[in-house]
Amino acid sequence: MPTSPAPASRADKARATREHLIATAIDVVRQRTYGAATMFEVAKAAGVTPGALQHHFGSRATLMLSVLQAILIANNEASAPWPDASLPLPLRAMAFVECLWSRAYEPPRFLTAWSVYFGAADQPEMQSHAAGMRRELRHSMHQRFAQVFPEAHGRDDLSPFVELVLSALRGIGVGRLFGANPPYEAAQRDQLAMVIAAWCATPSPSRQPAASTTRKET
Repeated sequence: MPTSPAPASRADKARATREHLIATAIDVVRQRTYGAATMFEVAKAAGVTPGALQHHFGSRATLMLSVLQAILIANNEASAPWPDASLPLPLRAMAFVECLWSRAYEPPRFLTAWSVYFGAADQPEMQSHAAGMRRELRHSMHQRFAQVFPEAHGRDDLSPFVELVLSALRGIGVGRLFGANPPYEAAQRDQLAMVIAAWCATPSPSRQPAASTTRKET
C-alpha cells in the first residue's frame, strides 16, 4: 500500500505561513501602496488576525524588511542563466544586460521594493537595514560583472563603471512608474550593452602607455 506523506512539522507550517504573509504583503504594496500595507490590511488580505501577523513579524517594519529580503532572494534565484565569459564580447554584453534586467529590474517586485524604500524614507532604522541589503546586492553584482567580463580584471575604473550600469538599469526600471514603454526600454538596453562592450574593449586609462617625451634628433 502507498505510504501517506509525513505530516508537516510545526516548523514547516510556520515557514509556510510566513511565506504566505510575505507574499500577501508584496501583493498589497504592489496593488495599492506602501502606506496601505498596514498590519491590519495585510492580515485581512492574508486571511489571518492582526495578532497572528504580529506573532510572526512583531512589527510592520520587520514585515517590510522581510518583504525586501524576499525580493532580493527571488532576484538571486531567478532562472535566467548568466552568460558564459567565453561568448563574443558584443553578444555577451547584450546577454548580461538582458539577464540582469529580467532578474532584477523588469519583474513587478522591483517596483514593489522601491515603493518600500520610498515609503520608509522617514524611518531611519528601517532605512539603515535596507541600505545594508542593497550593499550586499551591489557587491554580488560587482562580482558577477567581473566573472562575466574577465576583460575588466584589474581596471581602476571597474567599480564606478559597474555602478553606472546598475544605475542605468535602475533608472529604466523606476521610469516604468510613469508608464511602461517596452520598445523604448529595449532600445536603451541595447545602447547600454554597446557601452559595456566598448568599455571592455578599450584599455583602462591607467594602462595606456604614457606618451613619449623624448624629442627626436633633427
